Amino acid sequence: MLAFICLSSFNSQASAGTLDSVSHIHQVKVVENKVLVLTHEGLYELVSKNDMKLVGKEKIDVMGFTSLGKALFASGHPAQGSKAPNPIGLMKSIDGGLRWTTVSLAGKVDFHFLEGAGSDLYGADSQSGNLMYSADSGKSWSSLGANPFTDIAVSPDMPGVAVALKGSKLLLTKDAFKSTTELKNSFIFTQVEWRNSGLYALSGTWLYFSSNTGKTWTKLSTFKGVPGILSASDQMMLVTVGSDIYTSSNAGKKFKIVS
Repeated sequence: MLAFICLSSFNSQASAGTLDSVSHIHQVKVVENKVLVLTHEGLYELVSKNDMKLVGKEKIDVMGFTSLGKALFASGHPAQGSKAPNPIGLMKSIDGGLRWTTVSLAGKVDFHFLEGAGSDLYGADSQSGNLMYSADSGKSWSSLGANPFTDIAVSPDMPGVAVALKGSKLLLTKDAFKSTTELKNSFIFTQVEWRNSGLYALSGTWLYFSSNTGKTWTKLSTFKGVPGILSASDQMMLVTVGSDIYTSSNAGKKFKIVS
């Protein structure tokens, strides 16, 4: 299955309100200019390290999460005490996460990873181990078989086009992974994102950028420690190093720590 990263150094058993008081963080994502934290206790907006606000009223156990434009998509498990199907399949919010509606696969699929752009969605189902693909914003899905990838970055403007990490290889597809071509390079990338400005990827302690679909890469920033999560929108970029979260408003050239 596609990797999701638990920030274990943040864990405790208290109710949420700060980063250190959330019992289980699954992932941290950037949507437009907001930092959203996916937790066992719901979806939160990170205002500062000591200020996390629950988004909406439903404390869904959010596992997989992505956005297509302004629409948010989530997968995982219903809130404790809810009568909703478990797993929740794919759910959608068009009001920033205040309210959610079921799109598909309720009671059938638990995506521990979602990635998308345009109308393309890729999800790794934790139950079957399969990678699934939707070309219509999650209304219908096809299985691509056992998932071999650790990360996927979807083209923001070319349907069916994406890059994926498979071991130390970076692969390009133009037909939604019916076929792939290796983008040869000397880096061992661990995370990759695709925005309108180009591709961004982590390797070692460095953040790299490519403006030509992975043919060549340039160094953007380095960190004091090996980064874990890379998430980006066209307005903001986020990198985690241990329990620290760094954000950039200039496409990864400079970062500041969330305090």
